[in-house]
Amino acid sequence: MSPLSKTLKSLVIATGLFALGLSAFPQAYAHQHKHHEANEQADVMVMNAYARATFAMAKTGAVYFTLHNQSDSDKTLTSVSVSQDIASEAQIHTTEMEGDVMKMRELTDGVAITAGEMVSFESGGYHVMLLGLAKGLEEGSEFTLTLSFDDNSQLKVRLPVKKDQAKSHHHHHHE
Repeated sequence: MSPLSKTLKSLVIATGLFALGLSAFPQAYAHQHKHHEANEQADVMVMNAYARATFAMAKTGAVYFTLHNQSDSDKTLTSVSVSQDIASEAQIHTTEMEGDVMKMRELTDGVAITAGEMVSFESGGYHVMLLGLAKGLEEGSEFTLTLSFDDNSQLKVRLPVKKDQAKSHHHHHHE
């Protein structure tokens, strides 16, 4: 066998093994991707998510987003969490008028999202409060917020930190 024949034979074998490996890849990827989606609560979509930038010594921060329940069944966002290097606690809050005073309170039962509907977390309504910030939330940075649902699924959301353009800034209470 000539050196060229040996090289071609090796190349054909290597190409065949490579193609065989590639043919297994889509199935492995599809299985892994499907499993990943199931863990990531694929039937709830998060839109327009961001954390509001704070001053350097701030101890509280606010997170806003819209949840779209794309499934056929109602869901409840039961809790939220962040890494301890961001804040000591994350809570779901709502803002309510009591007489002529606007007050925030934690929603320990979570927020229901009806099948096919959207719920906005925005200034003056539902929002996520970050308590015990390790440091201020600096514009241009980002971090991950984990959303937990009543079916024990979780969704991790990467949040950019932005300056809030809204005119109505409400001050957050300390308990």
